[in-house]
Amino acid sequence: MPSSKPSTTDTEPTILSPSWFTRPTCVVAADLIGKVLCRKLLDTDGTTKILRMRISETEAYIGAGDPACHSHAGSRTPRTEIMYEQGGVFYVYLTYGVHHMLNLISAAIDSPESVLIRAGFLAEDSDRLRDEQLLSLDQQLIHPKQFAGPGKLTKRLQIDRDLYGKSIHPASAVWIEEDGCKPPVSLRPRIGIDYAGEAKEWLLRYIWTDHPSLSKK
Repeated sequence: MPSSKPSTTDTEPTILSPSWFTRPTCVVAADLIGKVLCRKLLDTDGTTKILRMRISETEAYIGAGDPACHSHAGSRTPRTEIMYEQGGVFYVYLTYGVHHMLNLISAAIDSPESVLIRAGFLAEDSDRLRDEQLLSLDQQLIHPKQFAGPGKLTKRLQIDRDLYGKSIHPASAVWIEEDGCKPPVSLRPRIGIDYAGEAKEWLLRYIWTDHPSLSKK
């Protein structure tokens, strides 16, 4: 059985360029498993911190032919206009009026596709926030379930619609790094899309096999 323990690597991290995301969406979604989502922010004491969340779960949304995708059947609205941009920018939207969803636009220009970041866990070399270290252990960011869900992770990483349309680059204070981590990856149906007919069974959810940080096995 594949190990679900976070793997370690001595490889020096490299920042993924926006062009990395112009590849086919399913390839991007699979390759993001094990990558590190980095978030630069100010702590409550005024110091700059970088939270580093290793990605364990993604979902691919593959454009006009995908009934679960916001661009299904060529739908083009002010909210979804960013999906028609070339891969390498952020698409953040609010669902149920409560939860922000972090999507990375992928593929070529005018191919409205994206990858949803669903879950992850705090990397061993991440900075820590001053106030969260005072919480009970199950509420601290080191707990594997603190990023287990797309709404949870945006809340913990303080990501909202201000990121909409920005480049996936350190200048946006959110970026992705590669450090050689290659976990086992499995495919599952996507979550929460019962409205999408047969598309709800498509195997477009990519997970770090058996990892405890997953939103759902």
